[in-house]
Amino acid sequence: MRFVLLILLLCGCERDDRLLTMNGQTMGTTWALRAVADAQSTRPIGLQQKLDSWEAILSHWRPDSAVSRFNSSTSTDWIPVPAEVIEVVELAQQIGRDTDHALDITLAPLVDLWGFGPKGKRDSPPTEAEVATAMARCGWQYLQVRHDPPALRKTRPDLQVNVSAVAEGWALDQLAKQLEAIGITKFLLEIGGEVLACGEWRVGIQTPAAPPGEAAQILQLKDESIATSGVYRQTFTAEGKQRSHILDPRTGRPVEHALASVSVIHSCAAQADGFATALLVMGPAKGRELAEKLGLRVVWFERGK
Repeated sequence: MRFVLLILLLCGCERDDRLLTMNGQTMGTTWALRAVADAQSTRPIGLQQKLDSWEAILSHWRPDSAVSRFNSSTSTDWIPVPAEVIEVVELAQQIGRDTDHALDITLAPLVDLWGFGPKGKRDSPPTEAEVATAMARCGWQYLQVRHDPPALRKTRPDLQVNVSAVAEGWALDQLAKQLEAIGITKFLLEIGGEVLACGEWRVGIQTPAAPPGEAAQILQLKDESIATSGVYRQTFTAEGKQRSHILDPRTGRPVEHALASVSVIHSCAAQADGFATALLVMGPAKGRELAEKLGLRVVWFERGK
């Protein structure tokens, strides 16, 4: 499941009688499409079926998915996986390298430990010893990729991966290709709050504390995507302290800096998705420094602002 942390309000486009709308469920959240299409393009286009097939491959919540089968194996041999898994893993690994590994898809044991994974929520924080044990099972350097034939290999038998930080953005990019292939060239796609615009569309960003429907900032998107990561949606409170599901690989603990959310605008939805999480992990100072270095367009919200 990808936890949606910032609400992106679709502010619409010009009125058009050819507006096609579709929606459904995927990856533990919802998806929606608004498209300007002629009569021939409104035939069923199989978006839900595509999303279902990718969820069956990439989900860490489904025990029968390719990712879950890899996670449950303790073999250190090459384990065959669908090519889609290789594509998503490599994309995440590159973002990890670009961000000093602020994004690390091998944090699955820590995600579970803090109560944000398939094992369910917890009502008290883990102990120092539990965090140390889970951290010992993590590490991007223990994951290897092979293209032909596609396979993953873990050099630690208990290594596990969680690709949710890029999976929704990757799915948006793939759906966009499907739509363009059948001649639909103006559309707005959304999965769990992550948005891809083909053509010109307006979207509104809602601040963490704002009432539903109240946009703090309106953005004009043209052939680009926006993805958000934040600390205020998926949390648990214990011992008088609220903790976020955004985990810092360096500490094994939820982030505690001033940033409430980070929204990244990028031509690639998967890149926007991954960088939003990584910049949030890095915090306000290092995150802004890296965003400037990489030339990323970012909208920042800090707690209490």
